[in-house]
Amino acid sequence: MAQPAVTSPSYDFRSRLLIDRYSSVLTRLPLRRQASLADPSHPDAEIWNVFRTLAQVNPARWVPDLMRLGRIRSVPAPGDLAGGVALTLWKRVKPPAERLQWLQRQALRGQVTPTVGRKRKGRVVPLSDLRAELKERARHGLPLEEPVEVDVIVKCPLSVLFVEIPSPSESPDQPAESDSSRTYLLRLVDAGLAYAEARARSQDPMGFSLLILTGDAAVEENWRRTLRALTRSESRLRKSLPHREGFEPTVLVGNLGIAGWSALPTLLARLLRESHDELEATLLDLSVRGARRPASPSPR
Repeated sequence: MAQPAVTSPSYDFRSRLLIDRYSSVLTRLPLRRQASLADPSHPDAEIWNVFRTLAQVNPARWVPDLMRLGRIRSVPAPGDLAGGVALTLWKRVKPPAERLQWLQRQALRGQVTPTVGRKRKGRVVPLSDLRAELKERARHGLPLEEPVEVDVIVKCPLSVLFVEIPSPSESPDQPAESDSSRTYLLRLVDAGLAYAEARARSQDPMGFSLLILTGDAAVEENWRRTLRALTRSESRLRKSLPHREGFEPTVLVGNLGIAGWSALPTLLARLLRESHDELEATLLDLSVRGARRPASPSPR
């Protein structure tokens, strides 16, 4: 009988959490995430502590500054944050429905190019077999692209901010299995645009921004280079999202940013200096100390 990939943790992973350690959110996390929360070599507990602490602070005091770390253009005004924000960690976001429909049509026509090199029983699966498998899945209406797991989602009244904290092994150019031209960065951007569109309650569009926080200089440079390449050409960006009819690339220009995790302690320290609430100050003080450790996110 096959054994599960991750067994139920025998430790109390909550012991490393400074705040909300008995939140019901934790019971719904997969076992691999619970294990990483308990592992001192992984930064997930720091991510939890920092962002769950920020969720207790007036968002007008930290959301704009967090976005400015990545030089993001569309920063919400303090008045727009008066109603508060909602913050979610490690949420799996599905690809937009139109993307899945587009992929299904392409697969049925045999016009998708899956990523080659996949092995089965020690042998590389031929491209013809991969295409045939995708066509069969399309015939049965099965999704041809997996969701992306976003580390932090900050839902503001008029915009959505995705915060991605990639591990050194995660490349922005990593292709999707079903479509070699579909990079990990494109999946994040497309999922974020769809997520913002789904939250729009009127004719006015909901803004979307993406902030990449890295714990390694080489990782930061790799993501920075890929971000620049993606937004350098509007025509290239349109071609990269063929399922988005009438897409206007300018909504992304200036709204995709990158910064180092090392910038967070400075932000937290400023909030601590300005805090007049004893509990808030205690949490911020503990988070400042925890966030100083260089982040090296675990592979998903």
